Amino acid sequence: MRIKKLVVTAVVVILFLLLAFYLYLSWGCTLGVDVKCFDTTPGGGVVWSPCSYDGDVEIEPEIPLNWGWPGREGGKFTCVAGGRVGNKTYVVFTREVGLIMLNDSPFSERDTVRCYCARHFCITVAVPAAIGLASAVLVVDVDSGVGYLGIKRGLHEVVENGTELFTFLHYSHVVFGNDGVYLALRDVWVVKEIAGDHISNCFYVVKVRLDRERLRLGRPLYNTTGSFLKIS
Repeated sequence: MRIKKLVVTAVVVILFLLLAFYLYLSWGCTLGVDVKCFDTTPGGGVVWSPCSYDGDVEIEPEIPLNWGWPGREGGKFTCVAGGRVGNKTYVVFTREVGLIMLNDSPFSERDTVRCYCARHFCITVAVPAAIGLASAVLVVDVDSGVGYLGIKRGLHEVVENGTELFTFLHYSHVVFGNDGVYLALRDVWVVKEIAGDHISNCFYVVKVRLDRERLRLGRPLYNTTGSFLKIS
C-alpha cells in the first residue's frame, strides 16, 4: 500500500514538473497583438519622392522583434515615402530585422528556440548560425497614429561582378491612391506567436507615436497603376 502511494506521488510530481516546464517554455510566446490582413488588388495613384525623418518612432504594443543585423544591431526606422491619401497623410518606414533560421523567426534565438520547443515538445533544438536578412515595413496614418507593421524578407540579388546585394523597400514601391496606400510587395507576413507559422499579406495593428515636426514629405513624381497590396 505504501509503495502504491509513493508511485502515485511520484507520478503527480513528474506531471507537475512537466507542466511547469511547459508553462516556462510557452510563457510570452503568444504575442497578443491584433493582426489585419489585406488583399492584392489592381490600383493606381501617385509615387512620391523619398521622405525624411530624424526623430524617434514609438510603437505600442511593443513587439520584441530581433531588430538589426549582425554588426548593425538595433538601428532606427528609416522614412521611405510619405504622401497624401485624400485629406490624410501617410508615411511608410522600414527597419532592419534579423531572421533566425528556424521557421524564419524575426525574434531572438533564445525566445525562438524556447517557443519552438513549446509547440513541438522538445527540450532544445540546434539552430544554424546564419541569420537571414529582413525588413519591417511600417505604414502609418500620421493623423490618427494607427500603424500597420509587417515583415518582408530581403530580395537577394547578384550583380555582374558576383557581389551579393540585399534590397528592400524603395520609394517607387509605394503608391498613394485616393483610397489607400498601395505597396508593390509580395509575401509580407506576421506571426501570431513566436516561432509560429507565417500569415501572408498581414500586418500587426499598432499605435505609432512620432514627432510630426521632424517629418519632411517628398513631392509627387508620377502616376502609376498595377497590382498592389492595398493598405486602407
